[in-house]
Amino acid sequence: MSKILLVEDDADLRGEIAEALEDAGFNVMQIGRIADFQSAYAHFSPDLLVLDMALPDGRGMDIARDLRRHSDIPILFLSGRNDEIDRIVGLELGADDFIQKPCSPRELVARINAVMRRTGPRRGTQTPHSDPSTTPLASRSVTFNGFSLNRDAMELNDPLGLPIPLTTAEFQLLDIFVQRPMRVLSRDQLLDLLRGENWAGYDRTIDGLVSRLRKKLSSSDDPCTFLKTVRGAGYMFSASISQ
Repeated sequence: MSKILLVEDDADLRGEIAEALEDAGFNVMQIGRIADFQSAYAHFSPDLLVLDMALPDGRGMDIARDLRRHSDIPILFLSGRNDEIDRIVGLELGADDFIQKPCSPRELVARINAVMRRTGPRRGTQTPHSDPSTTPLASRSVTFNGFSLNRDAMELNDPLGLPIPLTTAEFQLLDIFVQRPMRVLSRDQLLDLLRGENWAGYDRTIDGLVSRLRKKLSSSDDPCTFLKTVRGAGYMFSASISQ
């Protein structure tokens, strides 16, 4: 049974969401303050986090930012504001989805299930990206520039064999590039490919994801030079792929 940590300050909405999630078969822990987060997270070890962006004692975005330094746990943001900037910032911080409050608990359950499917390889399944103009890689494990990418387990290791944590969106974008080396992809093409996995994004989100990938594919003495910006056109992955 998957475990969900629900962080929402509105007690009525929190109870309604928790009931819907439990009815859908999830094990749910509820909290309403950032002050309770660390102990709840450590004790409960959730598989997914449903996180309000604005809480009485702080911002959910700060929790997400801190988590992304060491964890790729799926995060779904809740927000009472219909603000594109909130959505962009949340996704750039590494959130896997975003939903506006008040929300239908049934829609939230559906979105959580979609996120769980996208992160399914950690539980033994994977649905490859679909692109009729390319042939999918035959191998589910590939190497490039000393890095090793296990596409089934959604794991990336550096040239020393050390794991590099990736968010779901970061992995999906890297997987898209790895399947299409030496090909210029526009932001619109990248968004369309990501949307094929029920992923919601914006042009600026692509730039943020590419920036984060470059940092994770770089070391202090070896910057990432194979994820190139093609001015006025998009991005190109120029590394040689070995299967």
